[in-house]
Amino acid sequence: MATFRTPVVFSAEVTFTGATTLAAASSTALTASTSLTVTGASIVGLHEHVTLDIPSLVGTTVYGLPSPVAGTITKIQTRLKGALTTGDATITGKIGASAITNGVVTITQAASAAGDIDVANPTAANTVSVGSNVNFTIGGTNDAAVGATMVITFLRSA
Repeated sequence: MATFRTPVVFSAEVTFTGATTLAAASSTALTASTSLTVTGASIVGLHEHVTLDIPSLVGTTVYGLPSPVAGTITKIQTRLKGALTTGDATITGKIGASAITNGVVTITQAASAAGDIDVANPTAANTVSVGSNVNFTIGGTNDAAVGATMVITFLRSA
């Protein structure tokens, strides 16, 4: 396995074949200006963003998805589709039945409007395997049938 201690810039085609693992120390550590073909490799350290539509922030509905990668959930973001009229809404993240530490997004009713962004930054109990049941439970006192778009960020691991 090749290890690059300083950023490497490739100006021609680079092909990796077989069971190779590429790990970037930073987003600038590996730059390919022409093309990079990776076959049969696990690229760690990259973020995977998954979008989940939440049609209503009323009640206690559970929405979920299987994790597309092995890694860590590093951010949960929502974009509100309309104003909340009564009470705040919460969205609680879990992996299976286990709550994600700091994985609750609170959408505040006061001055809410379509396009508002709210964020949770999980700090523990946020590790997933491929296919893990990642789910989000609606809560709070909101009673407006308003939805949100959620983006879950996964940091890939080996």
